[in-house]
Amino acid sequence: MPAVFSPVGVCIRCLMLVVFFSSSANADRLDAPALKTPRATSGLLLDIAKAGDRLVAVGDQGVILLSDTQGRQWQQADVPTSVMLTAVTFVTDSIGWAVGHDGVLLRTSDAGLNWRVVMTGNELNALQVEQFQRLIDAGGDSAMPELAVDELSYYLDDAIVAQEDGPSLPLLNVFFSDSDHGFVMGAYGLLIATQDGGDSWKVLSHRVPNPDRFHLNAMTGDAHYLYLAGEAGILYRSGDQGEHWEALDSPYEGSFFDINVYRGEVLLAGLRGHLFTSPDQGITWGQVAIDTPSTLSAVASRDNQSLLIAGQGGSVLLGEQSHRLQLLNQSDRRGWSAAVPVKNGWVLVGEKGVKLIDRLGEAISLHASEQKGIAMRAQP
Repeated sequence: MPAVFSPVGVCIRCLMLVVFFSSSANADRLDAPALKTPRATSGLLLDIAKAGDRLVAVGDQGVILLSDTQGRQWQQADVPTSVMLTAVTFVTDSIGWAVGHDGVLLRTSDAGLNWRVVMTGNELNALQVEQFQRLIDAGGDSAMPELAVDELSYYLDDAIVAQEDGPSLPLLNVFFSDSDHGFVMGAYGLLIATQDGGDSWKVLSHRVPNPDRFHLNAMTGDAHYLYLAGEAGILYRSGDQGEHWEALDSPYEGSFFDINVYRGEVLLAGLRGHLFTSPDQGITWGQVAIDTPSTLSAVASRDNQSLLIAGQGGSVLLGEQSHRLQLLNQSDRRGWSAAVPVKNGWVLVGEKGVKLIDRLGEAISLHASEQKGIAMRAQP
C-alpha cells in the first residue's frame, strides 16, 4: 500500500488522509449518533453542498449543519453516526449523500434534516470480498479481459484482510453524474459505483489503472467524460460512465485534492499552490501562476461566471477567468476545504467552521445577534 504523506499546516481536506489511522480505535463512534452542540459551527468542516436553497455542511464527529439563511444561521441535523464525515453531495433538492470514515455512506431524502446509514465498512468489506471472489470464480472480469486473474487475487486478499481488521477504511468523496449514476472513492484506490440511484453498489477499484493503490480524492464530469484525481498526481478519465478508466498524463507528481470543470476547462487543484487547467478534456495541461505556495483544496464556481479557489493558510483566489485570479488578503489564515456560492457571496468551510465573504472576497458583517460564531438556531 502507498505511504500516506502528512500534510504541512492546517487541517483541510487532505487531513482525511492522515487521521483515519485512528478511526478503528474509535469504532464505537460508528454506532453512536452525532452529539448536538452550539459549537458545531466553529469545528472542523470538510465539505459543503447545496440542497436547493439550503446549504449542507459536514465534518468531524458526524456533524451535519443546515442553513436556510445563506449561511448566516445554522441548525444541526440528526445523524446516526459520529465518525468524521468527509464529503457531501445532492442529486436533487431533497436527496443527498454523505461519506466518511469507517466506510460510512449516508443518505437523506428530506434535504439533510435526517440521515440513514446505507453502508458501513463492514458491508463495504463484504461487498469487496464477494465481488472479487465471484470474478475469480468466473475466470476474470469480462469488461477487462486484459486483467489477469492473479491481479484479482491480490484484490481479494486485501479485501479479506480488511474484513478481518474491521470497518476502518475511510471514504473520501462522493460524486453523482445524475440521479442514477454515482461514485464513492476512498483510500488505497477504492472506487465503488451505483447505476440505480444507490439501491445497489459494485466495486470498480480494479478497473482504474492504479497499481500502487494511491488514494482517490475527487471526481467531476462534463458532457463527454468523467475525471478522477488523487494522490501522487494520479489522473484518469472515463467515457462510459465509469465502466472503464484511462490514465492521463499528469502535469504534477504531487497530490490533487479537487477537480472541476469551468467554462469548458478542466481545473485541478493540489499541493503547494499547484493549479492546472486543460482546454482539451485532460489531454494537455497548463499551470496557472498564482501568488501562494499553500495547498489548494477547493474549486467552486458561480454559474460559470466567477471562480473561487481556496486552501491552506487562508488562501482564497477569486476571478472570472481561471488565468486571472486575484489572491485575497485573509487575515484569519484559516484553512478552507470547500466553498459554495450564495446570493451575495460565498460560504467557505474549513478548520474552524464557517465563514461568509461577499462577491469581492470581503468578510460579510453579521448583525449583533449573529456575531457569536455564526449563530446556531435553537434545537427542536
